[in-house]
Amino acid sequence: MRRRDGRGGTNGRGALDRRYLAASLRGDAAGADGIVEQARARGLTTEQIYLHLLAPAQAEIGARWRARRLSVADEHLATEITLGQMERLRERLTVRPVSGRRAVLACVEGEAHAVGLRMVADVFLIDGWAIDYVGASTPTADLAEFVARRTPDLVALSVTQAEYLPALSAVAAALRRVTPPPRLLAGGAALRGRPRAATMFGVDAVALDARAGVHEARQLTAIVPASPGTAEDYFERLGHRLQELRSARGWKQQQLADEAGLDRTYISGLEHGKQNPTIGALLRLAQALEVPLDRLVSVQRGDVGVP
Repeated sequence: MRRRDGRGGTNGRGALDRRYLAASLRGDAAGADGIVEQARARGLTTEQIYLHLLAPAQAEIGARWRARRLSVADEHLATEITLGQMERLRERLTVRPVSGRRAVLACVEGEAHAVGLRMVADVFLIDGWAIDYVGASTPTADLAEFVARRTPDLVALSVTQAEYLPALSAVAAALRRVTPPPRLLAGGAALRGRPRAATMFGVDAVALDARAGVHEARQLTAIVPASPGTAEDYFERLGHRLQELRSARGWKQQQLADEAGLDRTYISGLEHGKQNPTIGALLRLAQALEVPLDRLVSVQRGDVGVP
């Protein structure tokens, strides 16, 4: 018998999306956690949970708040529940081969609602991008200066409230003056129902969910899907990088394991390219080795030695 989702589909979600929304609206963090665990038990990936449970719930919560059917306190509580779920799921993200591309993600100046952008950032991480997540209400001048220093391939801008659409035009114009100028992607509830939004606000493309955002980003930066065998090759190079960084500190595997709070056999598996690490494990390793995360994970074919 095929399981049907809450909209009559057969992808295994059942009525989990509606139940997750209901739990969030009543402020039931434990209930929301249980529903996410059920989704994982049914085989949904982290990306699918983001796209089919968390994102629709957050969109509905935002719509009810804008329609004044939900108080600010209730909206904040529901949002914090989803942010808590995202933090736990982020620890379980598995790393794909890096794409060689970097993106900066920011809300336009004045825009305080950043949970949707955080979801997009996590899906970009799943897709192998190096991410600079700047977050809510980033002043236009500060963002332009930051982008000039970081030289990303792409800047993703979020605006959920229509009153901040002029800020989208302003930051797009400022980023066009950066050398070299990045490609510009925009998203958020304020852009729904605006078919010519890219032209109107001076960006290269508009995407209204995280999956569409990754697709558009790939198109804008000419990233092609990884070929078969790339993952195995990447994890082998990641293992070499980890070993080089560890050796540069004069540490044995056990010392690194102790500093990072991981098992020595797990470290050995990583260094031999036999482990598919989570973002949480890589963050612990980067912190223990006192290096930026992108220095650890951004390894390319032919890399030799510690940069």
